[in-house]
Amino acid sequence: MIAIPKIEDAAAANCAADELTVYLATQAGARSPAVQELIRKAAKSLTRTTHYATAHVGFGGDGGTAPYAVIEWTKPGANALERRWVLHALAGPLTAQFSVKKVAIHLEAGCGAEQLAMAEDFLTRGAAPLYDRATLQGFRIIAAEPARLRDVDPHHAARLAGGLGFRAWVNENPDSLTSIAMGERLEAFCKQHGCGFEAFDVERLKQLGMNLLLAVGQASDRSPSRLFIATHNVKPGGPRPLMLVGKGITFDTGGINLKPHESFVNCMKNDMGGAGLMLNLFMALVASGYAGPLAVVVPACENLIDGRAMKPGAIIKSFAGKDVLIEHTDAEGRLILADALHYAQRQLNPSLTIMAATLTTASLRQFTNFFTAVHFAPESFQRALTDAGKVWGEEFSFWGEFLPFLQGNKSQAADLTNMGRMPSHANIGGGSNVAAHFLKEFATGPLVHLDIFASTWNWSGDYPGAHYGATGAPFNALFHALSSGLSPS
Repeated sequence: MIAIPKIEDAAAANCAADELTVYLATQAGARSPAVQELIRKAAKSLTRTTHYATAHVGFGGDGGTAPYAVIEWTKPGANALERRWVLHALAGPLTAQFSVKKVAIHLEAGCGAEQLAMAEDFLTRGAAPLYDRATLQGFRIIAAEPARLRDVDPHHAARLAGGLGFRAWVNENPDSLTSIAMGERLEAFCKQHGCGFEAFDVERLKQLGMNLLLAVGQASDRSPSRLFIATHNVKPGGPRPLMLVGKGITFDTGGINLKPHESFVNCMKNDMGGAGLMLNLFMALVASGYAGPLAVVVPACENLIDGRAMKPGAIIKSFAGKDVLIEHTDAEGRLILADALHYAQRQLNPSLTIMAATLTTASLRQFTNFFTAVHFAPESFQRALTDAGKVWGEEFSFWGEFLPFLQGNKSQAADLTNMGRMPSHANIGGGSNVAAHFLKEFATGPLVHLDIFASTWNWSGDYPGAHYGATGAPFNALFHALSSGLSPS
């Protein structure tokens, strides 16, 4: 993994001659006399504007010849994600006009998490897909008020490492990040940090009757059906844990209902994004010293096509006892989550379950790739996640329970169909909302579901801080909300 940059104190930091220093401030931040002087000295011929961000560019920020750019915002009131997007568009031309391979981001007085996220965007936008190397030879974050940043981001190293891990997992070769490898990584972490760990192989899943999870993975030998549960500070008779659940389809061909290229089959290694998010979130929270009871649950396998593949028209009894008609083998994520959710909620009795899944391609059409759909969140959770998103530059769209969406999953041939649809849109299906309500059928306690298919992959090619593949969203907002003491109730 690329090195986690420390936040340096500007009072003790010096500019290097071969380093571009970018000065970031809040929208309404008062510039120091030194920065005002840099703006005055900037070369007009080098200064550039993108939308409502202007980079005042010059040389001599170190008193010598070092290049610098002071970013000035000219539009008040824009949200943090939009500002990250604008700066991302400006960052490419800005860094390309200098031959330096080192960048220092100088966060001025008053800067907080939003500007820290912008600084990290400079690091990640050019990193290799697995985040094991960066195109920059040097990267620093320098803060005029480091104590302020420590207050708003007290677990900087754990948060950034978790976010980078999430990105790397989503981008990884699916023949490397199999269900077995996923369990091995989680088990190694649990041993190192004293967490409980349990792995369920095919035989154990058969004994339990987790037939939906088994059916989806039955065509794969490399990445067979597995269920993993890890716990932190969960004690019998103790407080009920917060439970994280993530969908771990390590590759999705669509099964017998094979995906065409237009259905993003070339990107389907990202179908374990929910597992990547929740496992790295769990590990980051534990590493940061999270004190509450916490559990993570991941059903994992790959959805392949061969003579053993799950077949359309099959009726399969779930672990919960409900029969599910398999109308479409590319609606597989909800199947593996249904068995895992019902089992884990019965076993662990969590106070709240937060589930994440690249559940539906429809979410990209519904919400675009800048918004994460959140289903069934209580108002307190909505407020906490919205506030965290405003802090870190991530956006959410919230949806409650709606009886027509629930009814869209009913079937005359079985209790449920895995291809839920609204009656007047039978050729399209019901999208993210109906799929979320399918999962609700298997919950025995409070459930919040995040459909991250749209936001976790850089579909449009211009998500801030991303170039290829994973965007990192919505890791920072979730980590912030949970580590800040979001109540599970």
